[in-house]
Amino acid sequence: MINPVEALARASGASAPAIRLILSVLLAYPLGLFYRQLKGGPTVRNLFIACTGVSIVLFNYGTDLYHSMLAVAVSFLCNTFLRTSSLMVPVSFTYHMGYLLIGYYYTTSDTYDIKWTMPHCVLALRLIGLAFDLSDSRRKEAAGKPDDKCIPTPTLLELIAFTYFPASVLVGPQFSFLRYRRFIAGAYEPHTQGAPAYATKKFLQGVFYLVVNQVGTQYLPDAYLMSSEFAEESLLMKHIYMGCWGRITLYKYISIWLLAEGSAVLFGLTYIDAKPGDREYSSDELSGCSNIKVGVFENTSKYGHYVESFNVQTNTWVANYVYKRLRFLNNRMLSHLGALFFLAIWHGFHSGYYVTFLMEFMVIHMEKEVEPIFAKNEKLQQLLQQQPLLRALVFIGLKFYTIVWAGWCLVPFVFLSFHKWWSIYTTVRFTGFILFFGGNAFLPALLRAVLPKSSSPSAAKTTPPASASTDASAGVGPAVKKDN
Repeated sequence: MINPVEALARASGASAPAIRLILSVLLAYPLGLFYRQLKGGPTVRNLFIACTGVSIVLFNYGTDLYHSMLAVAVSFLCNTFLRTSSLMVPVSFTYHMGYLLIGYYYTTSDTYDIKWTMPHCVLALRLIGLAFDLSDSRRKEAAGKPDDKCIPTPTLLELIAFTYFPASVLVGPQFSFLRYRRFIAGAYEPHTQGAPAYATKKFLQGVFYLVVNQVGTQYLPDAYLMSSEFAEESLLMKHIYMGCWGRITLYKYISIWLLAEGSAVLFGLTYIDAKPGDREYSSDELSGCSNIKVGVFENTSKYGHYVESFNVQTNTWVANYVYKRLRFLNNRMLSHLGALFFLAIWHGFHSGYYVTFLMEFMVIHMEKEVEPIFAKNEKLQQLLQQQPLLRALVFIGLKFYTIVWAGWCLVPFVFLSFHKWWSIYTTVRFTGFILFFGGNAFLPALLRAVLPKSSSPSAAKTTPPASASTDASAGVGPAVKKDN
């Protein structure tokens, strides 16, 4: 009998694991529609979610399901027997991260493989975050200061359903147990009547980006950056090709996140239940689990916009559970570095991950130093307001900067192994290292000399206030929503 997955893989040129992944993400849509019609209380709902989510992992990874099952069992034991102990978070963190890293050690290769470690990295963050939230809740209760963010210890069925939520079990997004409990209790149902239309929008956006990625990779595949044809191009064209390649590559991630978000919307998980005053939002806003802010991403004028818009829920998780927990260092730069190091090791051991996140740190730091210098120069701001042509040239320059150098920073993340990304960087003469390391060392002082800060009172009006994302996570991610 013909295996339909293998047949689709041969017809599309994709690998069988990639076909299973796409089919599983799409399968969550009819499951979400069925869930919306499901009658019964939280037990019935949890049972449906647990069974379908486990089945999806089984379909993708077969007997490797035991890795995630073991993680759930260990979390249940920790949550049950260490619920009031200060050891709960250290034990949970050490086990889940240790198991994931051991998995990377034994399964890693020179390419990005779709193996059981991919959903396991999503699971590890979800269960570690749960341990933090339970610990914080018990601490508040012990101090006699419980609030509506406190959560009870989940039952085994709740824990399995929370872990294997079918719309996010393979590729995310991350969400808290507090959100899940409110969802399963039906608190979001009055606000999710428009979910099918919103989910359709996300689905169509995901399909669009997937098509663009698939078409684009036919013209600019990964292999082109290591080819003799690429090496023979002029330095300028190499950077343009690298930028276009990077953009096309990012669309792969965007497409899968949009498709996954659409199915989560359809289930009804994504309602934003922020308190009035926490943020401005529509009473029926359904973007609470969005992993990509498409508008911000497509209108980037600085690298910080990529951080703000890309992999939002993971960045929020890191801001909550890593960056903020490093406040004892009393140094935002060290906290930022610690958060980025966590992100790198969470991805794996390949040198490319560490280089990419180091470059992110360098770029964000440079932009934070340089941007206020431009903003505080009154003459420059007035000139930009008065000269449309100059504004257009600045816009083109910033788009070139963000697209080209995002491609540069993405090279190690995609090619992973030292000999591959080093070879590509050699071909383009290490220009990114020169720009960003040199930019951090010399550019701020040079710009302060050329563009001195205006001393007039009106200059202060041109200076934008520090963004919430800068204060919350120093470039690790966007401002943290208090309900997530």
